[in-house]
Amino acid sequence: MMHEFRTRVSARDLDLHRTVVGAPGGSPVLLLHGITESRRYWLPRILALGARHRLILPDLPGFGLSPKPFTDYTPEFFVDSLVGLLERERLDSQPLHLIGHSLGGLIAIELARRHPHLVASLALMSIPRFNDPEEAHRVWFAGSFSYRNLLTANSVGANLAQIRRTGLRLTARYLRRLPWRVVSDARRFTFRSLTSTLENCLLHYHLDDVLESVPRLPTLLIHGEQDQVAPLAPMLELPRRHPFPALHVIRGSGHHPFHTHGGACLRLIEAHLAGMPPAALAADPKTFLVRPAGPDPLPDPR
Repeated sequence: MMHEFRTRVSARDLDLHRTVVGAPGGSPVLLLHGITESRRYWLPRILALGARHRLILPDLPGFGLSPKPFTDYTPEFFVDSLVGLLERERLDSQPLHLIGHSLGGLIAIELARRHPHLVASLALMSIPRFNDPEEAHRVWFAGSFSYRNLLTANSVGANLAQIRRTGLRLTARYLRRLPWRVVSDARRFTFRSLTSTLENCLLHYHLDDVLESVPRLPTLLIHGEQDQVAPLAPMLELPRRHPFPALHVIRGSGHHPFHTHGGACLRLIEAHLAGMPPAALAADPKTFLVRPAGPDPLPDPR
């Protein structure tokens, strides 16, 4: 009989690699990257927020340059590691703004749920919403090159089919605008940190159950119109079923709107951090707004 031995580690004791920049006296903003990404996912474009805010950009445990213990990578583990980071940066006595992409958005939700006194607002970009692991697997197998690689099931046909669904225009945007550092950081993980995170925080994570216990906070939702990893369709119901003010959809974008449509994302984030209402940027031709009152987007201003 084989036994698996996990490292006994306190997540709060992990010294996460991070970048801290911006106005020393500004309101703190914690930015959380997605799976296989790193803090560099946000750089340098996010530095525009540094004039008014203190930006804290960690590499999540198991990824980037942060420690990668052989342990269970669960939502609780990630949240505890971030609480430890905030204690080290002496930011655990005031609410801060959270911005998260994909997995980072789900971890931001968990931090708000478990430690509501630490969170002033949420900005959630490209968060996945699935009914069960089988649905998540089907979507990711069709829409994620990296996921197929993990399962050693990639093929030329599957990749070409994904490109056809994405469209040449969006594919070209990815090739031009996704920084090389983001691509290179996508390999900075261990097999354990990747598969355990995928299993515990994505495949078996049921967003709707968790949202029921998240406190009502100022929340910005941003999603790509053509996202193949976290499809838009399941997200369209959220503004009606949960206490979110609205869902901003970026036209012609996929799972990484911050890179393909960075200007539109930054305008939305800046308005959100300034406390502006969701409709403040509804006239932006690069976005449309799904309101809580119904499923229909605002008329196309073009």
